[in-house]
Amino acid sequence: MVIVQGSYTDPDIIERLANALQAICYDPNNMPLFLCIGSDRHILDSFGPLTGSLLKDKVAALDVYGTLEEPLHARNLVSSINHIYRLHPARLEIAIDASLGNDDDLGVIRIRQGPLLPGKALSKRLPPLGHLSITGVVGTRSEKYHLRSNSGSLSTVYGMAWAVSEAVINWYNRILDNSP
Repeated sequence: MVIVQGSYTDPDIIERLANALQAICYDPNNMPLFLCIGSDRHILDSFGPLTGSLLKDKVAALDVYGTLEEPLHARNLVSSINHIYRLHPARLEIAIDASLGNDDDLGVIRIRQGPLLPGKALSKRLPPLGHLSITGVVGTRSEKYHLRSNSGSLSTVYGMAWAVSEAVINWYNRILDNSP
């Protein structure tokens, strides 16, 4: 179920994303775990790790896994997730990953209830991740294999990653301001 969606260029997208996060994650004593999925080696698949790096740089107190320096990708995902779950048992998970959509969905960010299926666009079988998922549409379904290439717009990927990180920071600051 889609909770909120909009283009990263929408003037109110950061506020709308932050409001959605606040409606779901409102307890400062139960902060979520952010799992940012993707590869730093492919422009279109770098949405997750780029978002993770922006979050880590701006709010070190958040538990964020998957950055440009230490990405969570198909080759290390299962072993990394097992380690992360041992460190952080029973936490609300927010999974962040690139996705494919229709031509007019390019640049759309979605927050959905439920897990995402990492690697689905490339027919990989990886475990579902997240109680919530945040996806950024980086390409169309007809360009499915472009995720592996370095073609595509870094500007769009960066714009979406920046918008998501700003929304998370906005939400985080609200949580801190409202805590007793």
